[in-house]
Amino acid sequence: RRRTGPRGDRAAGGPDAGGPGRGRIRRWRTGPREDRAAGGPDAGGPGRGRTGPWEDQTLEDRAAGGPAAAAMMAAVPAARHRLRSLATLCRAGPRLRGAASYSTALSISSPPPAAAAVRNHRPPPKERQRREPTFPRTEKMEVNQDWRNVYPIAAAFKPSVVPLPVRMGYPIKRGVPPNKTGNLELIKIPNFLHLTPPAIKMHCTALKDFCTEWPVALDNDEKCEEHFPIEIKTTDYVAAGPSARNPNARVVTLTIRLLNLNLDEHAKKKLIKLVGNRYNKSTDLLTITTDRCPSRQQNCDFALYLLTVLYHESWKIESWESDKTEADVDEFIWENSRSEKNVLDTVCRMKEAENLPSISKEELVNSPEIKSYKKSVVNIKNGGETEDSILEYKECVKKLLKLQTAT
Repeated sequence: RRRTGPRGDRAAGGPDAGGPGRGRIRRWRTGPREDRAAGGPDAGGPGRGRTGPWEDQTLEDRAAGGPAAAAMMAAVPAARHRLRSLATLCRAGPRLRGAASYSTALSISSPPPAAAAVRNHRPPPKERQRREPTFPRTEKMEVNQDWRNVYPIAAAFKPSVVPLPVRMGYPIKRGVPPNKTGNLELIKIPNFLHLTPPAIKMHCTALKDFCTEWPVALDNDEKCEEHFPIEIKTTDYVAAGPSARNPNARVVTLTIRLLNLNLDEHAKKKLIKLVGNRYNKSTDLLTITTDRCPSRQQNCDFALYLLTVLYHESWKIESWESDKTEADVDEFIWENSRSEKNVLDTVCRMKEAENLPSISKEELVNSPEIKSYKKSVVNIKNGGETEDSILEYKECVKKLLKLQTAT
């Protein structure tokens, strides 16, 4: 049902209001237009099942419409009474206009029913989570306790466990650094609370059964180098960072003296040419550093592989090496050189001129005059002419030719 007319007329009970003075009620009737025009069951006549389009009828016309109209007319006074009560409430309380009442559930702030508190004989969650504050563990520790049970392994700093007045951090207002309670700086960094001297001694005692005694014969470095000529060096890093791994820990350095390798003169020179600046002539040390592999063990194996390849490659003699002349060599070689032949011929002629018994070539080569002369010539040829090398060569020639210094 729908009311028409201004709101003021309806509130005052005018002809368009819901009171007894209203004259007409408009209804919406549905159904085909042809049925309504022919007065069918969907038309506005008696016995119709649905209401048709808007149609104006008076109360007297409706009363003559049959039993359905009579029943409807009997319900009109009750509907009017309810409409009047609603209009009265709207005039009395303007806030109630358009208000509707719904059945709502309990709000969050409303107290729970009594049955919920004793359900399953358990207290509410808030009461279960409450815990009474306890004293820190440091106040319950004994003086003679075993610290290895407190920090058995590496762990973050726990202020309630460490009975030390540790402070760390930036001083606030020119005061002292913050104490250990709630100090994040102490938690960030690694600690060595698990590596106390008693703990280290216990670990060493446990590992002692898996170790062997140091050989008695290796009592000095010379003997160790003689029996173990290869030395491998690695470095472990300990630092405060997001990871315990350090990329530089994979680097492996291998050192060995060429004296400990079974090399002849040709293989030694070739090996020195192959390794380049990795060989130190003054200490006779060959150093090989590997860091291209991701792990330390792989770099160690690679260094040993390089040493093996260099050793076998230095012993190879290519076909072009036999065609080299004295001018092609990189450094002066005394053996079988012109200088050696000339000095031997000179000494032999001197022996013949003095009517001295002849001496074999091996004896001449091993004589002190020839050895000193050989050393001075090699220094000048390979090291260059310097004042000291020229003076040394001068003295060696005088001794070889048995010339006295003029006074």
